[in-house]
Amino acid sequence: MKRIILLASPVMFAAAFAVNAGTLDNGNWSPSGCGKLSEAPAVDSSSIDTINQSIAAVNEWQKQVQSYDECMIKEANADTAAIANSANAQQTQYREASKKVNADAAAGREKFSRQSSSPGTNPGMSNPGMNPGMSNPGMNPGMNNPGSGMGGQGY
Repeated sequence: MKRIILLASPVMFAAAFAVNAGTLDNGNWSPSGCGKLSEAPAVDSSSIDTINQSIAAVNEWQKQVQSYDECMIKEANADTAAIANSANAQQTQYREASKKVNADAAAGREKFSRQSSSPGTNPGMSNPGMNPGMSNPGMNPGMNNPGSGMGGQGY
């Protein structure tokens, strides 16, 4: 069984180790820097002395459980933040890539739109290099400038 340390983007790498982020083992998360949670003590009520000793052991165990719980919550929150930050960074990256490719496509479309309205183009060809006689190959007839807001379909 391979244990995977939960890490986010390289930016979060140091932060994840600084807070001793948890681990995943077959889909089960556990904290990695909180130690092992001890078993609850047995309560012996056979005499006044043994019940008093048992109550003292229970009180000590409850302090350990509280400390473990606080540590576990801190690690879980750190892992949650690391995952959210990584997902947000990835979303930003592909949104920026999409924005760039859309801007490039719009610039290309505008370039050919300007060329088609320039004097000196070949008769019957609104878009040089395209099929002769077709002002907008593969698009709706009569819509020479897609996305222009003048009846074009846009992309």
